[in-house]
Amino acid sequence: MLLVVWFMPVFAGTDAGSYEATAIAAVAAITAALLVVVPAVLVVAIQALSQFSWRTVRVLADRQMAVWVVIAAIVGVCVPLGLAVNPSPLTTRIAFTCFIASIVIVAWVTWNGARHATPEWLVHHVSTSVLRPRGRWTGGRQRLVRRVAVLGDLVGSPRLPVREHRLAAVTWVVALTAQAQTGADVDDVGQALREVGADLSREVTPDHRAAIAAIAAFGVHMSRSRSINDAVVDVLFDLAVQNRASGRHQIAAEALDAVVDAVSARLAEVTPLQRVLTVVDLPPSSVDPQPTHTTAPTSRSRFAIPRPTVIPLAQPDPDRPAFERVRELARQPVNVADLNELLNELSPDWARKQPLSREAPSHGDQGYELLEATVDRLIAVLTSPTPSSTGWSGGHHEASGFTADIERLGRLGRRLFTGHRYSRCDAIETHLETVAAKLIRAETTPQVPTDRTGWRIAHLARRPSPASMIAAALCDLATEAFEAGYDRRALLTGRRLLGLAAAAAIAGDGVATRSYTEAIYRFVNRTIRHSSSAAVVERGALIISGLIRESDDLRRALPAQEADTDGAASLLRMLPWQAFGFEFVLATAEWQSELRAAGWLRDARTRQSDRIKPGRLLPSLYEKAIEELGSHLAVSDPTYPIALLLTLWADAVVARSDGDNTPASKLTAHLTDQLAELDDYDEGEWPEFDDPSSDDEWNRLDDVPRPRSISAHLRRIVDTITVWAQTETIPASVIPPANEGGRHLLSVLAEAARTPHFQNWTYHGVADTEGSSLIVIQYSDGERILLRDQEAGARGLFTWGYSGTGPHTLADALASHAAGTLQRCTDCFGASPITRGLIDCEACASSGHRRGLADFARLLVSRIIRSLPKDPDIPPTLPIVMWTFTRAELIQATISRGPRRTHADSSRLCPTPS
Repeated sequence: MLLVVWFMPVFAGTDAGSYEATAIAAVAAITAALLVVVPAVLVVAIQALSQFSWRTVRVLADRQMAVWVVIAAIVGVCVPLGLAVNPSPLTTRIAFTCFIASIVIVAWVTWNGARHATPEWLVHHVSTSVLRPRGRWTGGRQRLVRRVAVLGDLVGSPRLPVREHRLAAVTWVVALTAQAQTGADVDDVGQALREVGADLSREVTPDHRAAIAAIAAFGVHMSRSRSINDAVVDVLFDLAVQNRASGRHQIAAEALDAVVDAVSARLAEVTPLQRVLTVVDLPPSSVDPQPTHTTAPTSRSRFAIPRPTVIPLAQPDPDRPAFERVRELARQPVNVADLNELLNELSPDWARKQPLSREAPSHGDQGYELLEATVDRLIAVLTSPTPSSTGWSGGHHEASGFTADIERLGRLGRRLFTGHRYSRCDAIETHLETVAAKLIRAETTPQVPTDRTGWRIAHLARRPSPASMIAAALCDLATEAFEAGYDRRALLTGRRLLGLAAAAAIAGDGVATRSYTEAIYRFVNRTIRHSSSAAVVERGALIISGLIRESDDLRRALPAQEADTDGAASLLRMLPWQAFGFEFVLATAEWQSELRAAGWLRDARTRQSDRIKPGRLLPSLYEKAIEELGSHLAVSDPTYPIALLLTLWADAVVARSDGDNTPASKLTAHLTDQLAELDDYDEGEWPEFDDPSSDDEWNRLDDVPRPRSISAHLRRIVDTITVWAQTETIPASVIPPANEGGRHLLSVLAEAARTPHFQNWTYHGVADTEGSSLIVIQYSDGERILLRDQEAGARGLFTWGYSGTGPHTLADALASHAAGTLQRCTDCFGASPITRGLIDCEACASSGHRRGLADFARLLVSRIIRSLPKDPDIPPTLPIVMWTFTRAELIQATISRGPRRTHADSSRLCPTPS
């Protein structure tokens, strides 16, 4: 304005220097001062009142405001000064009219700036400018970066109302996604996240639930980026710690849940996918379908859960403007799932197309490290289970805090299994086991009088104990691992529950003992009992067998609970009866475990003989053997009754050697009564429960075994015991031989493979994508399982060709599975190891197995396994089948002395990949 006045032409008129000119110049000067002072004061006032940042002031004091200020300066200063040179009545009126117009413009700019200084207008304006209705991001990368920064300032401020904060948070995440889509550096995006997180953590009373959900959704959407995921997890953990320390426990819980969501999405990207049973393309089987003689009753089971009705999801409308979708989403409390779905709609399939190799070469190690680090941090903020507990970093704030923390750990592990992501890191199970061991108390609670009238029973449900929450988490992890096909992981988790139950029983903590034992039963019952799949039942039988082998310590630590039908001991005894078709073999193993726990048998883990000095059975075990023998004497599989019968016979032998013939007489009388009762019934008079339709019939089916005609060899053993008991001298106790008890296993297999009803499944040697050699077993109905050893191991153990001990390990597992029940001795039905040294089986030398299993495994190595095609040097992109054998072909090629089928002359063997 000074330049305009300086270079203004001056005329020497009659009105030059008159009063009008002076007045016009004075008002112009005042107007110029207003134009300088008022906008400055306005900007300072906006900055002071907005509580955001200078970047938000730039949004208010935009280009439009500057244009209006310039117009006011021209109209109110420049034009009047020009007219003041040669004033006249007309120019004076024009000048003062310009003054009025300038004042009106200044007043309008001031009022408009004050009106726009509200949070509602600011958030709406920025969101509208970011979410263009045209659907594309305009204005260039720098403009988008500025918008993201402004939105970050708004999200990080606690002064926004709740609804505007939701809108700002959702828009900020959408803008961050757009910034990454335009090619921004992921480190810059991560730094922007950390800055907003620092702003949120600095405030005293922030209301940032929407920000937590938005950050988590962005982490889930950008899970392929390690830098962004690290930033998201760090910010969320900081918010959780800050809120938990400030007493805002609900917000802290939401932040920790968001951490689980973000980490789960990242683990799904970097953890290897293992679905070999469903991914591998097996050749068509030429085996004729065999009729299934034993199927689990599931159609009318009282435990059957109906299939849920599938409701189709509403399809998103891609034609709707982005701002309308964001605004509609922000009207309600924001959750991670809905926001992630919105991000996927706005940028479909973009994040999935980004390469992973630019950040790190080893993604499996990333998954293990990320899981371990996350679990460590979750354990570091674990709350105290009770107000009196000390030594917990999270402190105690509410009764449900510990429960939520434990469930959060379990949810992190279950999401891996449900996504068929196998992590070799068992940090979750290990930490849960450590926490559970810390909770087991060494002292017992005071004895409470028995509640005989029921007046102490509360009408409201009691809160679960900390032990029950940990037991439920481990049970869910084992269940999900089994459902995903990770049998060994499920077995290891089940053994952790066994160890915790034993520790609790030793410490006298009855509540924890019951919780952990019930979790084992619940895991087995949930996954195995109600399955109609023979493959699932066979896998479950392997799990139950592994649990029974490790249950000796728990049985030894349990007190006598014969009267408690729901006690830990009763739950353990119910485990074998969950695998339909394998129940009697597992019941025999369970009986051996009880004998070892009672000291009647030596622990198999000591690698000593089963028996050093014979002794008498405990009265409780004796009564149980008598009762179980009476209930299972006429079952289809005599394995379990023979084990009970031999045990009672051995006890009678020991008693007779001490001069006490009472047990022998009692056993003979009991067997005579049982046989007489069985002989009184015809086969048609036994109750049948083929199609139970009521709960009462199902209970009868569970409690009463389906009777059959007593086994001929079992009756032969009973007759031998009767003759032995009536003899005054002490003859040698030997199990009577069966018709073919001494036959070699190879001859039995060769004969069985030629029979028409031989169960002929198929073995497929598969090369996995991780370089492992797996054996997929396919049954006649199409069901598939993996060949596993006794410890449920299937990966990293087996190889074929020439590669160390792998072929021999494969031969041992393959021989045992191919032999099946034929390897069991038909004289003692596998029960002779229980009575070794007291009652011997000459057919199997008290080993329980036919002679020849080691020979079968040796022939498998020399004639089959070493001639199979080797795995490819480079792991394939998808699992491929290297060779195929049916069970009958495998037995015939191994045992036959003539020319055997090789890979070169077999059309059923898959060709070696080039």
